[in-house]
Amino acid sequence: MHEDGLPTPSDFPTTRVRPGYDTDQVDALIGDVFDAVRAGAQAPVIAEARFRGTGGLRRGYDERSVDEYLDALAEAVGQQATPEPGSEHRHLGDERPGDDAPA
Repeated sequence: MHEDGLPTPSDFPTTRVRPGYDTDQVDALIGDVFDAVRAGAQAPVIAEARFRGTGGLRRGYDERSVDEYLDALAEAVGQQATPEPGSEHRHLGDERPGDDAPA
């Protein structure tokens, strides 16, 4: 597979009012997937990705936009999308949006 066959990451909408995903963690996962494809290596399992939740003073990426993109990216690299897109959010452990605990 060549990276030209991957969906292009867009500028995800950000939010402070609604729960979001940590922007650095989302960007790192997408970068790791593209790096793996460029190197001809196996990409990280996208459906297993979990991100720190954001809220309050921390701006995060809109969850639905990220989930939809990651499902398309997973399919492009030959992986299964997250079951029932949009119903299962990708938060780390028991952490809930707005928790500002360090990772």
